[in-house]
Amino acid sequence: MTFFEKQLKEGVFQICYCKNCNNVLWPPKEICHICHKKTDWRKSMNVGTIAEFSKKDSTYFGLIEIDDGIRVLGEISCSSEPSIGQSVKMIVSLDTRPHYSFIVENN
Repeated sequence: MTFFEKQLKEGVFQICYCKNCNNVLWPPKEICHICHKKTDWRKSMNVGTIAEFSKKDSTYFGLIEIDDGIRVLGEISCSSEPSIGQSVKMIVSLDTRPHYSFIVENN
């Protein structure tokens, strides 16, 4: 299990970046593809904004932009229809694969 996966299992989303060339890597990699130096990690603030969303049955799904322009897909929990640009809090987990869900802030 990778560091990233271990952190997800604990509910922590880590952002992979290169200290040498200040590049954010998504998906995470051990070596920077630009300067070929070892990458490092910093903890995400776990907040983002809705870039796009759709609905299937009664469930909303969306593309959420978090720290450093990273975009992830996940389920959006809200009491009414979400909107583009709306703030969300990210909840992460790992079972057999990563799972991202988002709660609309000020819901």
